[in-house]
Amino acid sequence: MTDPLAQAQQLRTQALFAVYDANRSFVEKGWGDPVHIAGREALDSVLIGLAQAKWILGQADGTYREFAPPTPSVPAAITQATQGFERAISACQQIRQACDAGRLPPAMEHPELLRSAEIQFTGNTPLVPNVSPVVVLQGSNEEMGAQYAQQVIDIYGVWIFTQQARRTFSENEALEISHWEAELQRLTPEVLAFAAGMARGCTEAGLPMSRQQAVSIWTGIRPPAREARPMAFAQMDGDNDARITAAYLGVSARTLSTETDMCSGICAWGRATADGSLIAGSSTDHDCTFQATIVAFPDEGNPFIYTPFSANGSIPVLGNFHMAGHPGMNAAGLAYVHHGGANTGEPQAQWGYGVRRGPATFHLLQFASDAADARKRLQEFPVGDAGISLGTVGGLFADAKQGFSLESRPGAPNSPHPILREHSLDVMGETFDFLYANNNAMAPESGHLNCPPETGYRYTVAGGWFTLDWNAIQSELGPKAFRRLNTRSSEGRNRYAYRRMMERYGKIDLEYMKAVYRQGGDMSPGTLEQLQRMWQAGTPWNSSTAHRGNAYTAVMRPQSGEGGRYLGCIGPAHRAVQARGPEHGYHYVDETNTFSEIELRRSPEAVLEAALELAHERCRQARTALRQLGTKHPAFTLFSNWLGEANLALVGLSVTGAVDPAAPRARQLARIATTLRSTMRAQVRATQVTEAISSL
Repeated sequence: MTDPLAQAQQLRTQALFAVYDANRSFVEKGWGDPVHIAGREALDSVLIGLAQAKWILGQADGTYREFAPPTPSVPAAITQATQGFERAISACQQIRQACDAGRLPPAMEHPELLRSAEIQFTGNTPLVPNVSPVVVLQGSNEEMGAQYAQQVIDIYGVWIFTQQARRTFSENEALEISHWEAELQRLTPEVLAFAAGMARGCTEAGLPMSRQQAVSIWTGIRPPAREARPMAFAQMDGDNDARITAAYLGVSARTLSTETDMCSGICAWGRATADGSLIAGSSTDHDCTFQATIVAFPDEGNPFIYTPFSANGSIPVLGNFHMAGHPGMNAAGLAYVHHGGANTGEPQAQWGYGVRRGPATFHLLQFASDAADARKRLQEFPVGDAGISLGTVGGLFADAKQGFSLESRPGAPNSPHPILREHSLDVMGETFDFLYANNNAMAPESGHLNCPPETGYRYTVAGGWFTLDWNAIQSELGPKAFRRLNTRSSEGRNRYAYRRMMERYGKIDLEYMKAVYRQGGDMSPGTLEQLQRMWQAGTPWNSSTAHRGNAYTAVMRPQSGEGGRYLGCIGPAHRAVQARGPEHGYHYVDETNTFSEIELRRSPEAVLEAALELAHERCRQARTALRQLGTKHPAFTLFSNWLGEANLALVGLSVTGAVDPAAPRARQLARIATTLRSTMRAQVRATQVTEAISSL
């Protein structure tokens, strides 16, 4: 008899493939074709119901346990999720058939949408916001932690932290938290202060949270790994966890197995850029969850911007990432671009307690003055928990003068022998002022990283260390196969990054980096089953850093002092990009594929002022473009609605209106943040109009 839970998980994956196919059927038809417009509207209706089914299944199988109470003993929940996936598959097939034939797809029913806090819900299911939310913090680290918790609750509601606030710990788990806490106290005490503030902020918002519960978000509850593990720590143990993770990443009857992918980063500086500044791009690659970009003005150190993978530190299915994320930049001109790609490079005997990637990144953005300072500080941390992805410090950092990607730190901190890259190379050994990273090792001396098979990895200057040999990848299952799969996926995206940087070397600017993250890879002809067979046979894939797996896409132009620019987009920055390989991607309700922008200035008020100026300018541009388009264009009504939403978001907004001098500073900052979020929504909607019209 078929296991109902396993059947629901399989249907979930089939539904994601069906959405991908439906989107492909209309997305390249262009704004002048009514089929394109109707297809978007119909698919959005499907995505609302699909989000509800995914949420219900995530509660039933435990993969959403960091966001909602598990319901493993409620068979009706599995049935409800199964029916939701079946409806989504059927609806997507109707959309695809109609669009492929050049007909308007039928209107699709969807569950009712409600608004709670600042986001939309369907039933009890929260929907991922389509414009990246931000929080604005200022003061001591404890004050900023309290502000963070309260502003995140303003955006999402108390449910975002409820599971963390209800967590209880065994004696052994409490002991592990204390070990990690001792390391934070010794090396990054400001993070502990921030965590204490989070506990206070949640409690004051009506959700009692202990300091220990808040600290565990940054540390986890397990001892350091003693062998290679997958990303973070999976939320459950055993075969069921492996099955769920495989389904999440795209395994189904249509694809016998798949590769995995967690993020990309590219940066260029000095000789590579048009004006010698630092230009960077970055994507986080997973099913986007509920995140919040931090704009922080600490009493000590640098103002900075940083985007964790999620607001509560966890990604469904993939586990707790201890507030890791990317990218980030500070007012000294330093950028944290990406986690750097390599894993498991230090001798296993050196693995142990230390500082995880999230706290380390938070520390460096606050206190490092440039890339050289960041590199020095990184070498002062112990090796730490090198057995899991992002379990310890490292990554790709840069400023306008230099960059480095730290792939391994054997011997740190006493007698460090780091493996790092400071430039990219060509086959003749000439150096170039750009770096990039995906999920494999790139330094020539890094061939032993990422659990190589017995036959070893291949190396190319552009692609780094990888294997295309499916048998070698599968020769050892579990985390080792996972890391080998990552090298294969990364190789094609590395080649893409290298080529795009070399094509515009000396002239790279922010607009070009945006274009790099909007150009998809090459999808070979054939069905996904045929493509999967080609993939397993060792055919290289001309993939791109821009693909349907992008959860959050960002580009940056950091600057010392005021004026650094940080642009973020939920999902991919272009709707028509393909999947990264022969697997499904992810799609979002009413996705915008457009960047909002923050300029890092001297104060929260100045940040808001710059964002408002930009939003009003974008609205003016959109009005002009819409007048020139004319009312008879098929997309005129849709574009008018976007512009109307932008105008409405700006009604009554001003810097002076956002600040009540009589209110406590925490509430002033919350009001500034709320106003900034409305302003960024206006930016995005207006920019959607101008970008769409310019593409005609």
